Amino acid sequence: MNRSIEAMWKEGFINEPNLAAPKINALYNLKSQNIVDKLQSMFALNIKALIIGSIIMMIMMSLIGAPFLGLYICCLLIPLVIIAKKELAKSTSLSKGQSSYDYLLNFDHWLKSSINTYAKYYRLFYPLFFIGMVTQALVSKAGGKIISLIMQKFPTDLVLLGIPYYLIIILTMLLLLVIKYSDALYRLDLNIVYGRQFKKLDELIADMKTLKS
Repeated sequence: MNRSIEAMWKEGFINEPNLAAPKINALYNLKSQNIVDKLQSMFALNIKALIIGSIIMMIMMSLIGAPFLGLYICCLLIPLVIIAKKELAKSTSLSKGQSSYDYLLNFDHWLKSSINTYAKYYRLFYPLFFIGMVTQALVSKAGGKIISLIMQKFPTDLVLLGIPYYLIIILTMLLLLVIKYSDALYRLDLNIVYGRQFKKLDELIADMKTLKS
């Protein structure tokens, strides 16, 4: 009569096929579906944000006299939208004809695979984004004036395309840093946006695993 909620929960999972504790099973099913729905909703919203952000970026860059940079960034974001749509479709096609625990495990497996897919693209995205921003800065009027001031301060005959060699070295080193830390940048950004929900998912899976054992 005085069984704890943990005991009832565990009983519900152990006997899930027989629905011996339907309320407990229903509660876990609801918690599982809520976290999956929340994440899928956030992923779908992210796709819309990418599309709208691309359009806004294109307009803003055109207004400040950098339409090619705006177009360039849009071209970088298009593959990201395509990847996001494909990955979201994969998540919605996961079989739900199984226990909530197995469904969550499959969702978590898809999530980790999806993160790896995104990470591969971001290793390319961040360096290309950096190159685009630097190129725009160097060819702009303001960039030309800054380079002239730098060369007056640190004159040199070693110049490539109007850029002093030491500035090329600095920019190259920065690019190498961006390449090295692209994956970390992506995962930091991912954690800022989705970290709280990912933690909830991990905790729910851990709880269900403990209760089933």
